[in-house]
Amino acid sequence: MLEEAGVYVVGGFLAAGLVFVLVSRDWLTRHLGGRGPASVLKAALVGVPLPLCSCSVLPTAYALRRKGAGRGATISFLISTPETGVDSIAVTWALMGPVMAIVRPVAACITAVAAGLAESLRGEGGGEPVLEAVACGLCHSDACEHTEPVGRWGRFWRFVLFEMGDDVGPSLALGLVLAGLVSALVGEETFTEYLANPWLSMVVMLVIGLPLYVCATASTPLAAALVLKGLNPGAALVLLLVGPATNLATILTVGRMLGKASAALYVGTIAVVSLGCGAALDALAGALAIDLTAGRAAEVVPEPVRLAGAAVLGLYLAWSVGRWAWRRWPRVGAKAACCCDGEDRGGAEHAP
Repeated sequence: MLEEAGVYVVGGFLAAGLVFVLVSRDWLTRHLGGRGPASVLKAALVGVPLPLCSCSVLPTAYALRRKGAGRGATISFLISTPETGVDSIAVTWALMGPVMAIVRPVAACITAVAAGLAESLRGEGGGEPVLEAVACGLCHSDACEHTEPVGRWGRFWRFVLFEMGDDVGPSLALGLVLAGLVSALVGEETFTEYLANPWLSMVVMLVIGLPLYVCATASTPLAAALVLKGLNPGAALVLLLVGPATNLATILTVGRMLGKASAALYVGTIAVVSLGCGAALDALAGALAIDLTAGRAAEVVPEPVRLAGAAVLGLYLAWSVGRWAWRRWPRVGAKAACCCDGEDRGGAEHAP
């Protein structure tokens, strides 16, 4: 899977970096700050390519809400953005083929629009005021006046190598490991014997995905491995839609921003529409005899290029996991380095 996905994931990360530097939060708030059905659809479409996971999308959603975005547009953006992105579309194409790479963002958009319209019908009541999204990426302070001496391409590489690596890298590595374990240890008859009923398998994936925190890119290798072992494509789609969009942190945030009823509607709409999209995909795959197995897209890439992509992605994941482990390694006397805590950071002793 590392070999099959490497070129596509690396290309997806680079495309995500371009989206990051070209699309600003000010642009989002300016274009998604309205209300009504049009803003819901626009929020869903804008959220599809953005490389934000289910946690990093929350500050942007806060800012949208503070700048006047309606409840429906906010919900729509909160769903379509983490459910898919240019990076996850690329890895879906590599591991599950072009059909799933098209169906996944379309289903994410449908889910987002349905939930956004349902929320719009509730009106503007409920929830409590939220704070402006934090401005500083180093100290997370609203009062920070720090300006970083990097240009657009500096921000591009910092996002790709550090921010996206921290968000996606460790979970993608874990997803690849779990996919390998599923491929090696799960018998070919497991799903056909115990989850032969498509609706039962979709409900099981729904129950697994609702509390699970997993980004859209990292969930793809696992879903691809499950399909290879006999899981119906509709159940895999349910996992790909529900896993990135719902977790405890997001649900609690929606409840605080828009109220408990909105949080319940948020989860309920995602569940119902995901099951509907999964059933539609199963029907389509059965009627057209579509084979959604892994590795189809890799066949068009020469083997040396695939090996190079696997090497680059492997190094990238090792770098990301190493950073993750370093940040969690217990160190005595470690101090945060930021210009905004009122202390002089001029000496070498304060270097990060």
